Amino acid sequence: MADRDASSTAAAGAATDAFGRAVLDPTKNVLDLVDAAIRRQDDLREAEAKHLRELLTLRAEHDRDLRMLESSRIDAIRAVDVGAVQRAAETQATAAATLAAASAQQAETLRTQVATTATQAQQQLTAALDPIQKDIADLRRAQYEAQGVKSNVVESTGSHRSQTTVTVALVAIAVAFLSSTFLGLLSIAVAVTLHFVK
Repeated sequence: MADRDASSTAAAGAATDAFGRAVLDPTKNVLDLVDAAIRRQDDLREAEAKHLRELLTLRAEHDRDLRMLESSRIDAIRAVDVGAVQRAAETQATAAATLAAASAQQAETLRTQVATTATQAQQQLTAALDPIQKDIADLRRAQYEAQGVKSNVVESTGSHRSQTTVTVALVAIAVAFLSSTFLGLLSIAVAVTLHFVK
């Protein structure tokens, strides 16, 4: 009965070991180990979170560096393009200035040639007209002399008519010759002038 009471007392009270000391269930060292394991897990979770934050920071920095490098690369390409456009504009400006100078020089050369050709055509026309004008003057003088002789000497009406007819015919031939020569020289001068103006 006493054993039964001892066992019931033992069941109702704190556990004891064979020496009657209170037995911790679980023991303090087990609880310390569990507590250490929990702290270790917490430390691992904190370390993992810290590691993830570091990775995210590194990734963000890397992305920022990549963006900056890409921006620098695009800026370099744009700078090359802008430089190429500026060089092309300078080349075009130089070419335009050269062309303008060449055009001005060519226009001056053409003006000089046209003026020279016009002077030469004028001289040729004058040289061609001088003999014709001399011949007309000779014809007039001959006509005046013939009329003067006619007033001194009375001629028959038939011979007077034939002489007038001859004079009129000579004057008509001279005028026709002068007109055709003048028109021919004038057309040559106009054609040469138009050729050089183009």
